[in-house]
Amino acid sequence: MRFDAYKIIDLTHLLSPAIPTWNGSCGFSLEIKKDYDRMFRVQQMKMHAGVGTHMDAPSHRFEGGASIADLSVQEFVAPLCIINVSQKAHADYEISLQDVQQYGAIPPKALVIGWTGWSRFWENPDAYRNIDAKGQMHFPAFSVEAARYLIGQNVVGIGIDTLSPDCLHLDYPVHHTVLGAGKYIIENVADCAKIPSRGCYAIALPLRAEDATECPIRLIALVPN
Repeated sequence: MRFDAYKIIDLTHLLSPAIPTWNGSCGFSLEIKKDYDRMFRVQQMKMHAGVGTHMDAPSHRFEGGASIADLSVQEFVAPLCIINVSQKAHADYEISLQDVQQYGAIPPKALVIGWTGWSRFWENPDAYRNIDAKGQMHFPAFSVEAARYLIGQNVVGIGIDTLSPDCLHLDYPVHHTVLGAGKYIIENVADCAKIPSRGCYAIALPLRAEDATECPIRLIALVPN
């Protein structure tokens, strides 16, 4: 691979204390522990593991499942497939089996990302979480049928530009399906509009953190010039 033949597009949201999260409490902060009057500025970073653009490992759902550190680094570099439902997705939309099949052939060992357009609300946490009067969030997700199909296509994982590939179903069937197959999930993907639906590669790199069930990542796309 000649990297000068590709544009590099960042698909990662900026981390800050104001970003939306699953429970509404970000927990992200940078505290200065030592400053320039002592030559170097040294900071302490505090955050939840599942914050911002991040990866879920199988152990997030299954005791004894692979942790972030157990996942093969080979699976962090993958052909990238974008399932574009951004023109029709609404708050309760689920990416369907038909949506996925309309994409065409899924390459083996691909990362498949659902582009719903929901990331347009990222800077408005209330709209991004979209909680109704009963406390239920509403945002686009994956259907379990689509998730099962993708597992059958031997993907390395799935991603989505929302808080989760599960929303309305409180038993989290997409997490169960994907993580139960030993694959990973990426949540809160940014800027899918900047890349084509096919022909790209993804690089998704989490910290190599022992026993971590989730971890923030830097997600980039390699787009052919």
